[in-house]
Amino acid sequence: MKKGVVLVVVIGVMLVIFTLALAALFLMTQESRITEHKIKRTKAFFAAQAGMVHALDSLRHGANPSGTINIGGGITGYPAAGLPVVITYTNDNSGPGGTDPVKISVTY
Repeated sequence: MKKGVVLVVVIGVMLVIFTLALAALFLMTQESRITEHKIKRTKAFFAAQAGMVHALDSLRHGANPSGTINIGGGITGYPAAGLPVVITYTNDNSGPGGTDPVKISVTY
């Protein structure tokens, strides 16, 4: 009789521990996915910012900055390395106050 009670208690404790382990594994997986997405968003932000600096520099030198560029390609440790940045420059004075709009987009 006592062996049966001990067996039930041990199985119950093991079931609780197994459930807690599964919950911890699920939470760690979710946190990992959230962190990965945040890192990708941060890289895309820096790539877009670098693309804007590139577009402004091109405009200062009289060049049309439209096209796809790869910011930081080959530079290890650069936050936005390897992300394609698409720059679209419209020379039609359709922006606010008659300015030319520049659109920067990054796919991450």
